[in-house]
This record gives sequence, structure tokens and C-alpha cells, in this order.
Amino acid sequence: MGQVVGAAVVVVATLGCVLSPVLSSPDADSSDIRSFNIGGILSDTESDAHFKLTISQINVNRSYVDPNKTLLKDVTMLMDSNPIRTALDVCKKLVSKSVYAVVVSHPLNGDLSPAAVSYTSGFYHIPVIGISSRDSAFSDKNIHVSFLRTVPPYSHQADVWVELLKTFQYTQVVFVHSSDTDGRALLTRFQNQAQSHEDDKDIKMENVIEFEPGLNSFVDKLKEMREASARVILLYANKEDAGTIFHDASYMNMTGRGYVWVVTEQALNAEHVPAGAIGLKLVNASDEDAHITDSLYILAMAIKKLRDDDNTTTEQPPQDCNNTGTSWETGKKLFQYILEQVLKNGLTGKVAFDENGDRINAEYDVINIQEFNETTGLRKEHVPVGQYKYNKPPRGAGKEEGGKTLSTTTPQPQTKETMTLEINENAIVWPGNTTIKPQGYMIPTRLKVLTIEEKPFVTTQKIESKAECLGGGRVLCPWYNSSGEGSDLFCCTGYCIDLLNTLANKINFTFELALSPDGQFGSLQMNENTGKKEWTGLIGQLVNQTHGADMIVAPLTINPERAQVIEFSKPFKYQGITILERKQPRYSTLVSFLQPFRNTLWILVMVSVHVVALVLYLLDRFSPFGR
Repeated sequence: MGQVVGAAVVVVATLGCVLSPVLSSPDADSSDIRSFNIGGILSDTESDAHFKLTISQINVNRSYVDPNKTLLKDVTMLMDSNPIRTALDVCKKLVSKSVYAVVVSHPLNGDLSPAAVSYTSGFYHIPVIGISSRDSAFSDKNIHVSFLRTVPPYSHQADVWVELLKTFQYTQVVFVHSSDTDGRALLTRFQNQAQSHEDDKDIKMENVIEFEPGLNSFVDKLKEMREASARVILLYANKEDAGTIFHDASYMNMTGRGYVWVVTEQALNAEHVPAGAIGLKLVNASDEDAHITDSLYILAMAIKKLRDDDNTTTEQPPQDCNNTGTSWETGKKLFQYILEQVLKNGLTGKVAFDENGDRINAEYDVINIQEFNETTGLRKEHVPVGQYKYNKPPRGAGKEEGGKTLSTTTPQPQTKETMTLEINENAIVWPGNTTIKPQGYMIPTRLKVLTIEEKPFVTTQKIESKAECLGGGRVLCPWYNSSGEGSDLFCCTGYCIDLLNTLANKINFTFELALSPDGQFGSLQMNENTGKKEWTGLIGQLVNQTHGADMIVAPLTINPERAQVIEFSKPFKYQGITILERKQPRYSTLVSFLQPFRNTLWILVMVSVHVVALVLYLLDRFSPFGR
């Protein structure tokens, strides 16, 4: 007992030494020093002690606090798992002490208490920084008006998913998600990120499967997924639902060779998670002390800016939850100042916020589930195979705080500030216990083939019944309108149809033939709605998978633009550029013998004959030997 008391005395004495420079500074005028109470709602006594220690360290750091103007004070309480009691404690223990901001952790059990803190504090516009809540509901600023967090929501994992798919060169996926707020937020963010590639190669979702949380069976949905050609499955589900999905997928042989499972952080820890699955793990997610430190330094920076920019009009925070008639404008300004702050080298990495108060530039470890043989059986382990990280500034750019770097210094100009994905593909073990990366798709044995009328390659004839198109190399080829609702029956013949039948017999596949809905071969045109160039006609049907087209059989011209988006077979007809000219008839006349030369040439010949004759005459006439 004496040792415990002695230790407490040492801590108190240490804190007294730390605070004494602030309180007894010779340059400080006590009337100019403004105290700012910072509330802390923490999970345990260890976090409470760290919170208070960090406040004392910030007070002696002139980079964050001016000791002549500002003093930060801590007001803490332990989190209660009952949200109603938590809301009452916020009023009784924090609001009554005029706190300027609140840092909230999580209870040891339950997950509703942070929301209660956000509701209560948000009513008075007191900024709240969460350090553990990752639900997407906290991003809604109509409900959580003053909530920020040093951890990203679960939906931000979509950013890493897109980078993973680009790295593995997978362009077609099946997206499976729960129908709750987080699942739909993840889907929306993935769609936005997948369509914003600089190389304009979008990731296509062949199928989107949505399910209600609390699954008992997922077999019917898995049967639907198995019909798709894509074998890359993106899964968002909580731990319990993910266990059910993995169990049923294993039963249907959908977790073995050829499949790729990319899952979120919750599903990575589920029961029956298949070997070879790839998931994400937020770096420093469980390091509560590090998040407390980063939150308090962010608050110190925002308060410093508030003190410098708005020194004369800073209002005192509300002190009574029963007073609902006033709005604390200073709290709104402080919230905006917090949003603007950037902690370059925080203990949890770069700390910055988007317009919703969500953490951006968060770092993740890429985890691969691998199996190892042991005497007791197979053992699954989470093996790191990569990292999604922020390119940090050079060393020495920050200031040392307690043996770790905390910095707001701008990186050197040559340092590129981006999020990068580093993957060691050689270390990945894929489903089926193979190190060979799957193709990500399955080539079906029944193909949807599109064609277009172009005689003599493809000739169409409208028919009334399917019986009219039997035998003789004829193939049924219905025409569907663009909406896919109405259709007309046609029968197709011609060279391309004969070629298709021959290929089907040689390669052993079946097909379903249809005519192009818009009757065009396809060109690249600007879409006014999206602002991007898109393919029309047959090419657009194949590229966009509008009606599930797998192949085109038509007299289609090969050009560089088309060759960039689809694969062509060897040409079955070469057609060069030829100019045809009408043959002129020839008539024979009496002077046709003169046609080999022009008239001027004949005149010159006649003149030259006479000139030569005249010269010969003169030479002969005046020659001494002449007669």
C-alpha cells in the first residue's frame, strides 16, 4: 500500500513540475491566460491517465500552446455502456464544466454510447472527436453535426479495394454487401472510385448481391453468383453473417481454385474464412493511446488558431443542458478549425479530415489468410502481404514528443504526398492453396452472341414462329429493343452464321444469337450526361455488357480504337482501297493513225522534213563538186 501511495506522490509531483512553467511564467499575465477545458470520455483508467499526461505535455510545447495566452485543462470521465446514462453523465460531468471539445472512446461492451455523446454534444455544437467509432452513420452531418474521428469509416475500405483490383488487373467483379448503412455506403463509394480511373478503364460489377443482416442461409444467392462469369467476389458483412456466407460458399465449392475473395476487416475475422482470402486491417486501430494523443494535438492546433484569429469574440461554452435557447457560435467555428488541421506525422500516421469529419489518408495492412499444417490439424494465420500507406515527409521534418515524431511541418517539395499500395504478390497464397494468380473470370460454354444485318455476310428474315427457322444453316436471331422489353423474331443466314456454327462445333460451345438493338456497328461518342466518351452499337454492347454479350460475329472493320477495348479474331476478308473508273469506248477514224502522237509533234516532224530537204538542196547547189 505504501508503494502505491508513494507512486501517486511522484506522479503528482511530476505533473506539478510540468505545469509550473506555465503557471509561474514571468512573462505571463494571469488576466490574459484563457483556460480551455477539454473533455475526455475514455474506456479505462489507463487511457484516462494517458489523456491527462498528454494535456500536460501539450501545455509546455510552445509549438502548439502559447503559455502566455492559453492553458488546456482536462475534464474526464469513464464511458458507460448504457447510452442513456452516458448522455446524462455528459451533461453532469462535462457540459457543466464548460468543455470546448470532447474526445470520446468506446465502452468495454456495447457500441451505442459514442452516438449518445455525439447527439448530446452536437445539440450545443460542442466538437466531438471519436477515436474508435467507424460506423458510416457518423458521416451524416444532418444527425452528427459536430462529430469528427481519427479512424476512417468502414466504407473507406473501398479505396483500397479499387487499388487492389487495379494491381491484380481484375476488371469484373461480383459485389456482395449487407443492406445496412455501412454496406450501402461502401457500395456507393466503390462505384465512384471504380469509375474515376485516370486510365479510363472502369471496373465492372457483373452482379450486386444485397442481403439482410442476420443470415441463416446464403445458398440461393450463391447459386445466382455462380452463374456469373466473374470469379472475383467483394464481400462486406459483419462477422456473424460473413461466417454464414463462408460456410455455405465452402459447401458449394466456391472457395477453391479459380475464385478470389476480397473482404472487409470485419469479415476477415469471421469463422470459416477461406484460405487465400484477402482483407484489410487498419493500422493502429486498437492503439487507443496513440489516437488520444493525435486527437489532443489536433485540438491544440485548432484552439491555437481560434485564440489567434478570434481572440476578442470567443464565447464561453454552454454550462447547463437545460438551457436550450442559445446557440454556441464559437463551437461552430472551432469545429471548422478542427476540420482544417493536418497532423503530418502523428502517432497513427497523417491525420486529416474530409468535409464530413472522417479520417483520410488512413493506412491499412493487406492481409492474406494462409493455412499451415500442424500435428493438431490445419491452422489459419493472418499473413501481411502488403500495405496501403501514405508517403511520409523526409526524416527530421517533425518535432520529437516523448520519443515519437509529431509534426505539422510541410514536406519538402520533392516529396509526393499520395497514398500508395505496395503488394508482394509472390507472398500471396490464393484459394486452392496455389501461388498462381487466378484469372478472375470463367469462360462460359454458352455464349451470348450479337450480330448485325450486312448482306451477304448476315442476311435476316422476319418470321412469325421459331419453327420457321429450323435447318438449312439458319439460326434464330431475335431483335430486342434498347430497353430489353419488346422483341421481334428474325432468322439469320449468311457467311458469318456458317462461320459461327462451324466454330461452335469445333470448339464445343453453344450460343444464343441476337441482333444489335440499335442496328449500328459502334463508334466512340461523347456522352453528355457523364462527360465521357462511350461506345455505341455492337462495340458498346460488348464493352458495357449491357445485355450480357460475350462475342460479336459480324463483318466488323478493325481499327485502332476498337482494338484497344475488344479482341479481334484474324480477318476472314481483306478489303483494300480500290478506285474504279468507267472504261471509255474507242472509235477508229481516217486519221486514227495520227493518234500515237500529238498534233504539235506531227507539225514539228513535217517542219523538220522540209528544213532538212532545203538544207540538202542548198548544200548540193553551191557545192564546187555540184553539177
